[in-house]
Amino acid sequence: MGKYSVPESIRKLKPKGTMVKAISGHYYVYEYTNYTGEDGKRHTKMGKLIGSIREGIGYVPNDSFVRGSEISTLEFGEYALVAANSGKTLGMLRECFNPVDALRIYSVAMIHFVQGFTYLKDIHKYYEMSYLSLLYPSLKLGYDALSSLYDGLGRRQGGVLLLEEKLLNASSHQVAIDGHVIGGGSTENDLTEKGYKFKKLGEAQVNLLMAYDINTDMPLLSRIYQGGSQDKVSVRDLFGQVSMKNMLFVVDRGFYSEENLCLFTSDGNSYIIPLARNLTACKEAVCNLEMSGRFIYQKGRKGSVIEYKEHRHEGRRILVYRDLNEAAAEQGNYLRHMSLGEKAYTEERFKMLKDFMGVIVLQTSLENKIPEEIYALYKKRWQIETFYNYFKNKADYNTLALPDYYKTEGLAFIMLVSSLIYKEFQEAVSAIKGKSVQDCLLDGRMLKINKRHGKWVVCNCKKKQMELFRQLNTKLSVEA
Repeated sequence: MGKYSVPESIRKLKPKGTMVKAISGHYYVYEYTNYTGEDGKRHTKMGKLIGSIREGIGYVPNDSFVRGSEISTLEFGEYALVAANSGKTLGMLRECFNPVDALRIYSVAMIHFVQGFTYLKDIHKYYEMSYLSLLYPSLKLGYDALSSLYDGLGRRQGGVLLLEEKLLNASSHQVAIDGHVIGGGSTENDLTEKGYKFKKLGEAQVNLLMAYDINTDMPLLSRIYQGGSQDKVSVRDLFGQVSMKNMLFVVDRGFYSEENLCLFTSDGNSYIIPLARNLTACKEAVCNLEMSGRFIYQKGRKGSVIEYKEHRHEGRRILVYRDLNEAAAEQGNYLRHMSLGEKAYTEERFKMLKDFMGVIVLQTSLENKIPEEIYALYKKRWQIETFYNYFKNKADYNTLALPDYYKTEGLAFIMLVSSLIYKEFQEAVSAIKGKSVQDCLLDGRMLKINKRHGKWVVCNCKKKQMELFRQLNTKLSVEA
């Protein structure tokens, strides 16, 4: 519907910085943001529904709906699409929790996925105004009920550990462990403290530790730790809570310590980890960069020539790789900065660094795999498109505003379930050429359901949405 399809008398009633959509004779108010697209043009992106405009009354925020009055219009499209394509996740929850809690966890996780980060106090509002309230009626999702749910999940009740165990057992046993930083908004939270990874040094934060299957991108488990904690320390706690056997761990250099190398080789486990340049083992390995072999590393349609050599330090296997394409790109970039006269870029420094450009040094406990296989496994670690990155780009996750340790840990589990929903939905969407998860959610968001003569009817449905629902095997009807 065009920009001016909404009457001027209605548009002048909307709050500043919002947009109005006319749907089946009603006027709904949404947040919006402006951005510059790849085409260089300014575009508008519709955000969350925040209220409505009623003739004779004016703007009515969502929080001001009269309690007890019947809601006659619900958000339908995005929730119907996701619900139809996340049945495996719901099935796993039902295997691990009682039926009511399984639905509550699933519904909350879906709201987080569809809406972006949502405060506890707002979740029930989104539930009431969405198709979820028809699919799973009478769920207790008020603030007090959710506080209790998050607290229970944070204390790692049996269902949480059972779900994580199922995910680990079903995995390829090749696992990446990754740390993410989240700003912590509550001063009462035991986990929130000043850290040094966030946007500003010393800013309050918590650390989210997540594990993924490097072959399927499937999330496996999640934990939240104090903001000032180091990944190499937090991972020890993770191993103390969850049994992980016969796993290959592909981690970044932040997890390196002698104690962790013992963990990564216990119970039949193995590891691949890059070495920091200041480590003696790394210095020894790169003091002579005469490579002994090469191979082609293929990523999609692009291929890179990789040179390599092997080294031993205190009996441990070390492999030095140089990506010739990346080395050329790094050298070109350095010379470009030098040509611009930037003081940090000098000829002397270029001569010192150029042989190390495109070089990575990996240490591994795997003795039976050739250098090409080791490199390919390591690169999988960096190709993972994590749910967290999607969330970080979609919504502001920088203020948790949860008051204590256990509720924050509960959120970590909800994020895990949200990521499972995301992964399952992403797999369904991948079969549609030219469509992303975000595209499908946005297209679905335009579909509402209205209650007419006691029946729920899908409205605002166009050919585009009809085709999307067909492709994602979703019924264009209301099942309650």
